[in-house]
Parts: sequence; structure tokens; C-alpha cells
Amino acid sequence: MSKAERTGSDPLPEPPDPRPTGRWGARARRVRNEAGLYLLRGAATAVGGAIVAYGGVWFQSR
Repeated sequence: MSKAERTGSDPLPEPPDPRPTGRWGARARRVRNEAGLYLLRGAATAVGGAIVAYGGVWFQSR
């Protein structure tokens, strides 16, 4: 067996990050990830509110 073949128990090495990340790069990535979470929560809240409002209107009309 050659060295290039994996035995199955060796962890795969992670590829190096092509961008050098400094203090500002890490901070910008964290802010971007948090903004995505807030946008997702806001969208879910809006959809839930619309469903509840429609359900209330539908229930009142019956």
C-alpha cells in the first residue's frame, strides 16, 4: 500500500484559508454571520405573524 492511500482512521486535513484573516476580517465575518441569523429570525417572525393574522381573520369569518 502506498503512502498516498488513506487507511480510514486518519482525519482529513483542512484546506488552508485562501484569505488572510486578521482582527478586522474575523470581526467582519462574525458580524455577517450574526446579521444572517437576525434576518432569518425576522423573516420567520413575519411569516408566523402573517399565518396567525390570516388564521384570525379566517376564524372570524366562519
